[in-house]
Amino acid sequence: MKRIYVVYDDSQMPGREIRTITGGKTFGETIFKRLTLLQRVSDEIEKESRVAGIMVYRGKKDEDALFAALPSGEEKVVIVHLYSNFGLADRNEFAVLLKKAEYMQEPYTAFCDGRAAMTFLDSVEGYKKAFPALTAREYEAAAIENNAFTDLSVRANFLTFITGGFDARFFNALEGDEYTVTKRSSKKEKIKAEYEFYYLLPDTMKMWFVMPYDYKEDENGASYTMERFHMTDIAIRFVHGAVDTEELRDILDKLFYFISHRETKQVDVPEGKEIADSLYIGKLKERMEELKTCKEYADFDRMLAMGTDYEGIEALVARYESLYEKLSLDTGRTYDRLAVGHGDLCFSNILYNRESEILKLIDPKGALRKEDLYTDPYYDLAKLSHSICGGYDFFNSGLYEISIKRDLKLELSIDVDTAPFAEIFREYLEKNGFSYPLVRLYEASLFLSMLPYHMDQPGKVFGFLLNAVKILDEVDLCTKD
Repeated sequence: MKRIYVVYDDSQMPGREIRTITGGKTFGETIFKRLTLLQRVSDEIEKESRVAGIMVYRGKKDEDALFAALPSGEEKVVIVHLYSNFGLADRNEFAVLLKKAEYMQEPYTAFCDGRAAMTFLDSVEGYKKAFPALTAREYEAAAIENNAFTDLSVRANFLTFITGGFDARFFNALEGDEYTVTKRSSKKEKIKAEYEFYYLLPDTMKMWFVMPYDYKEDENGASYTMERFHMTDIAIRFVHGAVDTEELRDILDKLFYFISHRETKQVDVPEGKEIADSLYIGKLKERMEELKTCKEYADFDRMLAMGTDYEGIEALVARYESLYEKLSLDTGRTYDRLAVGHGDLCFSNILYNRESEILKLIDPKGALRKEDLYTDPYYDLAKLSHSICGGYDFFNSGLYEISIKRDLKLELSIDVDTAPFAEIFREYLEKNGFSYPLVRLYEASLFLSMLPYHMDQPGKVFGFLLNAVKILDEVDLCTKD
């Protein structure tokens, strides 16, 4: 029986238009639903039991190492040369192609839109001989019919592919075509609230949101449809390093126009304070009780005590509450106004196209009555802060590390230097009359409140805890300036 070796050719960089989304990353390094395309393809390849190895080729410097890693001797093998700019459009068809490789008698190529996506060769010697033509994409072999791939070097295909992976919660399902997106859920009230939100908005605010239509209910749940905008959300570009400080200013110009022009209403100070306390204290306490029911709680508590200056999670929450009381007084913030809020204004819910300067907001929290539109004016800013300053989207993409320092303390590292972005965000906050330390404090409550809802990824949950530590350290420093 033949053994299969796959060479993943990641030597071709995306074109200029796609690099505006992916930054300086190759196709294989592009992140899609928390995994790189290389990881995603490797997972599919490894399902085939006859695959003996996967090797990555990124350019001429890798050639000697690649040839050295190929099998030698009389072993019967098939070498598969797979180009990284072809994403998997049909996993089942891809699996069939790999199974067919075992029975091949001559070289052949799986094409996609007339271009070679994956070429199969029946010997190591033949592969080495064909290698210059393969890497130059000039090798010719018999064609095999398939619909396994999509060519990601075509911008329209790339956008469809990368935006088709909407990060919907487990209870949501998203489907659509080139022009529309339909969102479904078994949670009827949630879907209805998202739908009604748009029609309850003041007319002056509707321009910022994608209009939902065709609301439907049945015994299985509810749905609504929206126009599909072929734009990526900011989170995708931010984690790929494709958003620079100049573009962030363009984005914040628009977002703070939205924030400063949204409809507000006056309320009694006790009512406004009660709403703020419920968001930043009440919700946190509820979520901490939920977290305590998780079997991992004790491990988190012990690791926090061993690796930080805190005695455990309760000590961390107590410090948050102490800072909350202090800053609520020291910043002189008022509680006599509420504002119409998006409710989840993070980068993954903001679509933006730099060339056309179009910005659209998606996935609002929802409302069934006009009164439900209003919230504490700081809440949307705290959500925005946990993308800009807190690196929330990097956690979602697995782009963080937790390590042990020489003093045995834990250190959290995120794959981005947020300081230049945070400084610009601070500038916009202060220019618009908001307290930066207070926004960051509220942001810390968001990270802590999310803990029980991400228990499918315990490492991420502990990363959130350590991130809350970092935020509170900064807030504490700000209060001493």
